[in-house]
Amino acid sequence: MVLLRHISIALTAAVAALGSALFIALNYFYRRRVWSPETDYCMIKEEEEGRSERQVLVLGLDGSGKSSVLQGLSGARPKQHRPTRGFNFISLDTPACQLHFLEIGGGEDLRVYWAQYLQRTHVLVYVVDSSDRRRLPLAKAELHRLLCTHGQLPVVVLGNKQDKPDAASVRELHQALSLGALGPERRLHLLAAQLGSDGQAPDGQAPPCSLQAFQEILLQLV
Repeated sequence: MVLLRHISIALTAAVAALGSALFIALNYFYRRRVWSPETDYCMIKEEEEGRSERQVLVLGLDGSGKSSVLQGLSGARPKQHRPTRGFNFISLDTPACQLHFLEIGGGEDLRVYWAQYLQRTHVLVYVVDSSDRRRLPLAKAELHRLLCTHGQLPVVVLGNKQDKPDAASVRELHQALSLGALGPERRLHLLAAQLGSDGQAPDGQAPPCSLQAFQEILLQLV
C-alpha cells in the first residue's frame, strides 16, 4: 500500500509538471498559428505595439472553487466540478494585456509542488472556501508557506462560497488567515465571492465581488 501511494504521488506530480509545460507550449502555439489574414494582421500589430502577457496562478485547497473562477472568467455556464487532479488553464484577452490563468490542483499530494510555479507568476489568486471553517487553519498555513519567500508577489484572496451557511465573513477571513502578518508592503486584496451562486450576499456580510471587478483588480496588480 505504501509503494502504491508513492507511485500515485509520483504520477500525479508528473501530470502537474507536464501540464505546466503543455500550458507554455499551447500559449506559444496559439500566438504563432495563422488563422486567417485578418487574424495574422492583428497578431503582427499587437507584437509591434509590444503587447505584454502576464501569468496568474490560481491556487487553493481542493474544493475551494478554483475551477469555478476559471469557468466564470471564460464565460462558460456554471457546472459541477470534481477536484482538479492536475491543472486547468485559460487565456483572457484584455485591452491592457493577455492574462494566462493557470490552476493547479489543491490535493495534499499536489500542494507540495505549488511553490515551483511561483517563479514566473505575476499575481497569485488564492481561493478559500469560506464555509469550511475546519480547514481555514490549513488554508492559512499553505498560503503563508507559499509567500514566505516571495515578498513582492501581489495576492488576491477570494473568500468563496459566501452564500453557504455559516460562511466566514471577510473580517473573519482576514483574521483566520492572518493576512495582517503579510506586511504593509505586500499588495493584497481580500474579496468576498460566491462563484456559481445568485450573487446575493447573506445579511450582514459584504456583497460578493463581481467577476468584472475581480478582473479589474488583477489588471491593476499586473
